[in-house]
Amino acid sequence: MHPCTTLVALFAGATLQCLPSAAMADSQLHAVVVTATRTEQRVQDTLADVSVIDRDQIEAAGQSTLTELLARQPGIQVTNNGGPGTDIGFFIRGASAKQNVVLVDGMRVGSTSTGSAALQYVPLSQIERIEILRGPASAIYGSDAVGGVIQIFTRRGEPGLQAEAFAGAGSYGTADSRVGVSGGDDRWRFSLGAGFFRSHGFDATNSRASSYSRNADADGYLNRNASAAITFKPAASTEIGGNMLYTSGTNDHDSGATFRDTRTKFENYSGSLYLKQDWNDRVSTTLRAGRSVDNSNSFASYSPIGNRVRSTQDVLGLEAQYRFSLGSLFASVERLEQEVESQDNFNARRTIDSVQLGGTFQLDAHSAQLNLRHDSYSGASGSKTTGNIAYGYRISEHWRAHGSYGTAFRLPTFNELYFPFFGNPDLAPESSRNREAGLSWQGGSSRAGVTAYYNTVDNLIDTAQVAPDLYIAQNVARARLRGLTFDGSTYIDHTELSGNVDLLDAEDAETGLRLQRRATRTANLLVQQHLNWGRVGVEWRLSGQRYSQAGKLDRLPGYAVVNLFAVWKVTRELAFEGRINNLTDRDYSTVLGYETAGVNAFVGVRYTPQL
Repeated sequence: MHPCTTLVALFAGATLQCLPSAAMADSQLHAVVVTATRTEQRVQDTLADVSVIDRDQIEAAGQSTLTELLARQPGIQVTNNGGPGTDIGFFIRGASAKQNVVLVDGMRVGSTSTGSAALQYVPLSQIERIEILRGPASAIYGSDAVGGVIQIFTRRGEPGLQAEAFAGAGSYGTADSRVGVSGGDDRWRFSLGAGFFRSHGFDATNSRASSYSRNADADGYLNRNASAAITFKPAASTEIGGNMLYTSGTNDHDSGATFRDTRTKFENYSGSLYLKQDWNDRVSTTLRAGRSVDNSNSFASYSPIGNRVRSTQDVLGLEAQYRFSLGSLFASVERLEQEVESQDNFNARRTIDSVQLGGTFQLDAHSAQLNLRHDSYSGASGSKTTGNIAYGYRISEHWRAHGSYGTAFRLPTFNELYFPFFGNPDLAPESSRNREAGLSWQGGSSRAGVTAYYNTVDNLIDTAQVAPDLYIAQNVARARLRGLTFDGSTYIDHTELSGNVDLLDAEDAETGLRLQRRATRTANLLVQQHLNWGRVGVEWRLSGQRYSQAGKLDRLPGYAVVNLFAVWKVTRELAFEGRINNLTDRDYSTVLGYETAGVNAFVGVRYTPQL
């Protein structure tokens, strides 16, 4: 029996074999999400495939990176080009990083030149929670939301005054620390935090790397980060707020044995301001403005002045919500300005103007969601209209079925349009159509679900050879992304069990060949024991084989990784945390020629004084 099949039986059986007690059901927190509709909804009321990672789960992750934490979530695969800070790729339901949207506190982030967000630089220590929306969301978020959306919320203040200090150390010369203070009252709330992360790292490449990449040395990583948030209520119906996330540092990487000290300096930040007004019990509006910046400068011995690339995204939008007995209506207008300044290659700019309408409805056992959005973009002077329709039916108190149909699109990146000897200004946007259906069960603190999806992407942008030694970006293919996601969790006394299994078929629809770097089967299982003095747990991560190149070239074998973690609460204010990753020291790669970490350990201490 395949390990993924075994995990399906393990967590599905554990989820359904016991009904939680009334006390456990009463203590179960019903998470609220905003990413699925841009309005607040309980997770169990949404018709989309969503997950929420709260602060408790983040702290249990220990010194893990954000990308490692995301890799344990349903429907997400992550690839690494080495250790901490090196380039990563991530797939939501088989859609690449370019085909997914990343938000920080509602602000779109990422490089406008490459089209992907540098998630490897975002520190977990500054994150309050993460919401993941799987499935097309262009009808809500516009361009690039073909596979889904990841939204990161930074730390927030609560009433009173709180402080936190954390410090830890581990393998590969790793050191991690954070200090923060937050608080507030009925009118003011604030949060301030600063952190530092350093790792000596390990050799990012191995013997399968090309001679242009191989350089047998340790590749270190340094990250300095800070976050801030503030809200003010001058009146009961008015709220003014702002937030900021800042990261900067250096990551080393390999560019062949000849070139030493190859590294990238980065400085990324995002910030936004908003004004929310509740006009009455039914109507509210929110005015938002924000900016995100992605700066990178790559250095090598042959390029002492570096190669600087600066991406900026500015947004200005107005949202309105109307609540009524059967649900709510949502509307927005928005302008997004994207720009890239490249030191040696090109400069480019475009604007995207959008208008959106949406609604959620509930009547007895029936629920529905409708979204429609129109985006007009400069450059090619084009426009796209996308929509989404979803329906759910509550079969019984515990069972619910749902289905949806949605369209999405991705605009070409600036590199794909204008990079010298590669870009093609005549590229058309990618477009997709997704159908999905799901069945979910929930009883108190236990839940289980399965979702099936079928997503086709037309006008797929890829590299095509047009002459000897000349490759240009072109709309060359049609992709087919289809699969099944199983997800569930339960409590048995004080033991928490959760897991997921993904079966993915990502292929070129014309040739039938598998797309690169996507595994057909992945699975995760968590067993965590909650104790009076803390908690202990074990994680299993399993992945089937994948191919580093499209067309079933450069096969990478599957792997299984085991992680252990524990938290010991010495007092209400003092706790020790420990983690061992890759306990069996499994040697594996997710990208041909690039290493992943062997067995490694980390210990830390967290101090939260009661002020």
